[in-house]
Amino acid sequence: MGESGGHFDKGRWVEDAASEPSLTEDYEDIETRFRSAAGQIGRGIDELLAAGNDLVSTREGRQHLGRRLDEVTGNLIKVCEEIRRDGIDFINQARDRIMK
Repeated sequence: MGESGGHFDKGRWVEDAASEPSLTEDYEDIETRFRSAAGQIGRGIDELLAAGNDLVSTREGRQHLGRRLDEVTGNLIKVCEEIRRDGIDFINQARDRIMK
């Protein structure tokens, strides 16, 4: 027979319906979850603002920004160099087709 309980009815086993929480309990549970989620969002925003403040107001933060800026600048220079090389290759190929 089932683990949830039941009873015999006219010679057959019938499962008892599991008790369902009332609408009030569901509503309070959902409200609690929303309040908790809102609190977590608020704490996350506070932490993000604090990290941003540390990024610009501390020596370590400014060094981190400097390293990231150097990285981005290096990548930008590489991309510009690739565009320049591709442009030169395109011009040389076009010139060779015209000269033939």
